[in-house]
Amino acid sequence: MPLAVVAAPEIAPKVAEQILNFAREYAPDAAAGVIDFAGLRMFHGPQLESLNAEAPASHALESHAPKEQPHLFSDLNQWMLKVLLAPEVPDALLSAPRGRYGNASQLARAAHVSVMSAFRLVQQLQREGYLHESGAHLRLVRRDDLFRRWQASALRRINEAPMRFLLRGADSRPALQHMLDSGRACLALFAAAEALGVGFVEGVPPYVYVRRLSPASLSAWKNLVPIAPGEPPDVIVRQAPFPESVFRGMVRPRGIASCDVLQVWLDVFEHPARGQEQADFVRSRLLNRIIEGSDHG
Repeated sequence: MPLAVVAAPEIAPKVAEQILNFAREYAPDAAAGVIDFAGLRMFHGPQLESLNAEAPASHALESHAPKEQPHLFSDLNQWMLKVLLAPEVPDALLSAPRGRYGNASQLARAAHVSVMSAFRLVQQLQREGYLHESGAHLRLVRRDDLFRRWQASALRRINEAPMRFLLRGADSRPALQHMLDSGRACLALFAAAEALGVGFVEGVPPYVYVRRLSPASLSAWKNLVPIAPGEPPDVIVRQAPFPESVFRGMVRPRGIASCDVLQVWLDVFEHPARGQEQADFVRSRLLNRIIEGSDHG
């Protein structure tokens, strides 16, 4: 296979990505690489991705303080972790491509993220010992520790608002369904668990995720208004803390937009209304096999 290499004194990673994307589109039968004098190496082609490396920081600018590592559980990283786990999760519980990926470039194409984003995640997973060292494809190991850290990373200040529907009747489900049918909202937490068939806690108003919680975003639903003091909510609208991971993994059990099962497990754990019990129930019913059986074959 022909190999074309672009070299320059210094190349920004985004420019390198653009070069490789250009090569994939216009010369699919050729391998390509981008290198610079600072140490950047990005390659596309069979058995070349192992050469990839980010340029080290300039020695003149380095400090003696420890370098901050990229956030392992950033929004897109969580989505890519779901993609890596998807072959082991039923289709009805997680919307994601289901394949095996030999390198970061293949993962990037499947997950619809940049090659550099996938490369950074793979590099960090390797560095921290969460990838099988000699497997033919990217396979997560030490998952109990990885999932424990993933769950801890979900603990953060939540932006949410209790709301009610203007046209209230004995059954608010049609108004809620209209909201979910918009494509801009999905069930979350306990309501999502119920929709996925793993509900455990009753009596909690349904939670709904939106990408952004603001008057402008909520104005799309004219029937939705804030509750008055002391008034019970019909729904609790919550801003998705990781919108790409939430909405890319969203499923539709019985036509109802809902978070995926991994997202439910991550989100309910710290909820005061028996959230830990709900999380333990989801794990025992669906996730134990995925979390604990990863190091055997």
